Amino acid sequence: MGEVDIYKALADPTRLKILECIRKEEKCICKIIPYTGKSQPNVSQHLKVLNHAGIIKERKDGTRIMVKASNKEIYKIIDQVKRIK
Repeated sequence: MGEVDIYKALADPTRLKILECIRKEEKCICKIIPYTGKSQPNVSQHLKVLNHAGIIKERKDGTRIMVKASNKEIYKIIDQVKRIK
């Protein structure tokens, strides 16, 4: 995981939407999928990219997979970019 991986992961609207979905609290993937409006395989691919970049953490809770930001500092970067536009 490197700096470039983080920038690449943040360069996709669906991944940003996923991060907004989990901004305030950990969520089950079953809640993230409808929030994005994308298919389960599509969301899984985006989660894989975010996980590879170290932006999110996943954990199992019974049969559910829970997702949260690994470091809330990522939202400072997202918010800074929003202020630029």
